[in-house]
Amino acid sequence: MRTEHLASYVLRGGEEGRARLAVIARVLAEPTRLLLDRSEPLEGCAAIDAGCGGGDITFELAKRVGRAGQVFGLDLDEDKIVLARAEAKRRGIPNVEFCRADVTHHWPVRGVSVVSVRFVLTHLVDPREALKQAYEALRPGGMIVVQDIDCDGEFCDPPSAAFRRKGELFIEAVRRRGGDPLIGRRLVALLEAAGFSDVHSSMVQPYGRDGDVKRVPLLTFTAIRDALLQLGLTSIQEIGGITAELEAFLDRPNTTVGLPRIFHAWGRRQ
Repeated sequence: MRTEHLASYVLRGGEEGRARLAVIARVLAEPTRLLLDRSEPLEGCAAIDAGCGGGDITFELAKRVGRAGQVFGLDLDEDKIVLARAEAKRRGIPNVEFCRADVTHHWPVRGVSVVSVRFVLTHLVDPREALKQAYEALRPGGMIVVQDIDCDGEFCDPPSAAFRRKGELFIEAVRRRGGDPLIGRRLVALLEAAGFSDVHSSMVQPYGRDGDVKRVPLLTFTAIRDALLQLGLTSIQEIGGITAELEAFLDRPNTTVGLPRIFHAWGRRQ
């Protein structure tokens, strides 16, 4: 089993990574439901959640395919797979199966009606490999739905040096590992190059002054701490300073943060 894409992933995995993804899933719940609505009806169908993490989209797809359908969650992070299986058992969801798999290599399932790929392509050295696998896994007429980031759009108000520096470090870390932190704007071209037809896109950008959306920047910065040190992009001292400043900024009720722009793209296998 190759592990290149896991090695290129700048965010911490395991239980901490699962908890971060759960917060993001809550922030994006409504736009994700609207995106998945484009693939309906799915009753009785098979689906794949590629790079499933803790299974948030996997479980949403499981509702849509019903008990007569099946959803396969693929991820290379064994810790997240274990956590996702436990969560499925806790929720009593029988129609999901989680598999440890490299999304850039042969997928263990074929002939599905929909493939979802969220926040995966941005971390891959060659996202075309994952899209090739997605195309081959779909039945003719099946749909791919992709969500990914464009970090250029991240903002806060009032200006914060710590917030800006956090964003700069994230972008540089992803690039150093071979990924593209601005990949959202390229999704349509990537899907078309992979052979998908009837490709369309939209964009959302969560922002706010309270709640989960304000938790994401600090959770993300904490999650890239190890990668930043491994890459030599910063020091423990600077990380401590950014963390303290960012915490204080986000705790203020009069501050607003906007997460990276999130592009949605969808298309069909011919």
